[in-house]
Amino acid sequence: MKNINYKYVNTLLILLIIYVLFLLRGLWFGVFFKILAVLRPFIIAFIIAYAIFPFKKWLEKKKFPKVLSILTIITLTIFIIIVLLYSLIPIFTDQLVSFFSSIITFLSDIGDKFNLNIEPVKKSLFDIFNKISLQLGQHISSGAITIVSSSISFISNFIIVFVSFIYFLIDMEHIRDNIGDFFAKKGRRTYKLIRNIDYEITQYFKGLSLTMVIQFFEYTFLFYIIGHPNFLLLGVLTAIASLMPYFGGFIVNTIAIIIASVISPKLLIMTLIVAIIFPNIDGYVINPRIYGKTNNISPILTIFAVFAGGVLGGVVGILIALPTIIILKTLYSHYKNDISKKIINIKDKI
Repeated sequence: MKNINYKYVNTLLILLIIYVLFLLRGLWFGVFFKILAVLRPFIIAFIIAYAIFPFKKWLEKKKFPKVLSILTIITLTIFIIIVLLYSLIPIFTDQLVSFFSSIITFLSDIGDKFNLNIEPVKKSLFDIFNKISLQLGQHISSGAITIVSSSISFISNFIIVFVSFIYFLIDMEHIRDNIGDFFAKKGRRTYKLIRNIDYEITQYFKGLSLTMVIQFFEYTFLFYIIGHPNFLLLGVLTAIASLMPYFGGFIVNTIAIIIASVISPKLLIMTLIVAIIFPNIDGYVINPRIYGKTNNISPILTIFAVFAGGVLGGVVGILIALPTIIILKTLYSHYKNDISKKIINIKDKI
């Protein structure tokens, strides 16, 4: 028994466990996704509350009582939802129809000029448009939202997210204090790491929220004054594209240019000016002032993170790519010296 090398035995046991888990991946993947489906509304609610918490603290610094600051946030949230449902969505829907029509016209022109068969592409686009129209048709009637035709699942999930968001927001300070106390017991260094991660992620959410608001109004206004028929749609898409640095803005600008090209040469030129000048102003002037020196991630790493997130997790992967990179970068900075020492020790042993 003394000749048994327990390191090798433990390694073999670990490999065996990994192999068994791999064979049973269908079973535990199913269980995992079921659990995730149950927790999803609460996770979304917590993330929203975590992202909005700095705004609550800002209101309290402005002498708002805690109760009044929470009521202000809830009122603003309800107001934004009502405006979206009864004012912007009908306009957005009309512009979406115009958008698909412009894309089909553009593809038809390309097919005629270069003698290409684009019928399969047009059919795919029509299928996509019909699916989107069907989904919107379930919620929109004569420019208004009809709750009757909405699915029970969607309504219940929305209510759960909204109510949980309120409770998380009310208790967020208490939650943060408990987490801080827990990691404080683990040691000063661990507590400092958690504080750094919290700071970096908070700064990211603050900067992202402000960027999305600025870009929505900026590009909605710009496309409106140049006479682009899809100004609101493009403004919304540009705001959403902030979640996907570099890729998102390029895709939205390409869409704007394609639509403009089938309307008039003048609109095409004006759209090209907007697409060339203002993204550079955002990238080199506005965004650095918003984010400051925090979340200073290189463009190559950002592009890689977004691409890898898209490949591994689709849209959700893209959304969590940058926060994940920020956390990993903070972890690396915290343990950088330890990693260097380990590498030196390994080299010395070799």
